[in-house]
Amino acid sequence: MSVLSPSSIFTHISDELLAIVGALVGGAKYGIKIRLPHALVMTLLFRKDLSSRQKIQSILKVVLEHASNLAAFATIYKSILATFKWSSRYLRHHPQRERHLGRMFLKLIVDGPFSRGTHNLPRSMAGHPERPYHSLIAGACGGYLVWGRYSSVNQQMILYLTSRVLVGLSKRAWEHIRGTPHHHPTSPLNHPKTYRLIAAAVWGLVMVLFEESPHVLHKSLKASMDEIYRFQLSSLSSTVSEAEEGFVDQGTNET
Repeated sequence: MSVLSPSSIFTHISDELLAIVGALVGGAKYGIKIRLPHALVMTLLFRKDLSSRQKIQSILKVVLEHASNLAAFATIYKSILATFKWSSRYLRHHPQRERHLGRMFLKLIVDGPFSRGTHNLPRSMAGHPERPYHSLIAGACGGYLVWGRYSSVNQQMILYLTSRVLVGLSKRAWEHIRGTPHHHPTSPLNHPKTYRLIAAAVWGLVMVLFEESPHVLHKSLKASMDEIYRFQLSSLSSTVSEAEEGFVDQGTNET
């Protein structure tokens, strides 16, 4: 049984800490990059009721929330991965014949119920999970602590990830069932074969909900659809008439 030297332990710990800090900085940076232009455009287009000061405050609020949430989640995720990794390695390099309940419980969490042969487990890179389910537990903990609080920003992230996860799971299921990559020519998940069917199903369902049960749709989606599908040409005509009257009045005043 190999024993880690102090210099090796220090190197591994410093690498994991650098991965955690890198995730924190990367999360904050990406949150600002992705949310700032979106919040700026949406606020200028749809929040005309706000003053300039209120618009700036609104933009900064959502940008700060998005960036801080991504940074916090990335930090929690990487920290849990590092904790699991070092707990697993400690148990492997410091075996004990006597079985303590706490040690058995820790081993069950970090190594799983089928942990025979863990001394041959390949070393993972810093910041990466040592076992696949470590990422599941770390992601679930981070999701509960960071994204579990309801807000418009958090809801957008959850809905976005839900669609991506469903597509990813369907591709993974195809690979396991057929033993071929999802982009294989015979795969039903190929866009040329199924994209039109998916588009038809999604748009058919959303239009049924809009016409029959609009109250179940998100308010921003309903407002957008109202503006498109409930638009009255009479309102456009009245706007044009008001503009023409304004030009006429201006010309009369000038003469």
